[in-house]
Amino acid sequence: MPWRRSRSGRTRCRREGDAGTVGSGGPRVVDVSTYAILGLGNRIESDEALGALVIERLETDPTLLDVLPDPASVDLIDGGTVGLALLPRLMELDGLVIVDVITARKEPGTLIDLEGGALMRHDQVLSVHDLGAGELLGALYVMEAWPRRVRVIGLEPLAIELGVDLTPPVAAGVPGLIDTVLGHVAAWQREDATAA
Repeated sequence: MPWRRSRSGRTRCRREGDAGTVGSGGPRVVDVSTYAILGLGNRIESDEALGALVIERLETDPTLLDVLPDPASVDLIDGGTVGLALLPRLMELDGLVIVDVITARKEPGTLIDLEGGALMRHDQVLSVHDLGAGELLGALYVMEAWPRRVRVIGLEPLAIELGVDLTPPVAAGVPGLIDTVLGHVAAWQREDATAA
């Protein structure tokens, strides 16, 4: 399977309460916010592997997720180059962050943080990898399954060529990228917790 679920999995509701409590009427169903961090990229094309390697780092060092109010509500998805097959996992989320290399004609390793709607409105002139973020977001829009919040975050690549390591300027930008990704998710979780 080209992608995998690494956290608790997305669930739109959970049961609370004790079904045996007198007068409780059984378990109460409450809505649970769901978020996903989706890493895109080809692991054998140097900087193109960015998204997949970020997900791998979050999976191998779960303490990075300790900055989140509710790490269990976040689905980490290594999307590789799967493309539209990812749609069922992305529909109607409370928050989606897509991590991918982004060519925006900036210095290699530059952090680029975009509101997802900017890609749909063509506010940004850039290139994400083939069948990447733009196509996934377009399909979610057409299907009327757009997540409540979407960010596309990446780094300007230096090289997309055969190779299994990130180039030095892109590798140097990964810690800041991870901080930015988790900062957005944490803010969304805090906002949703206060609105509940």
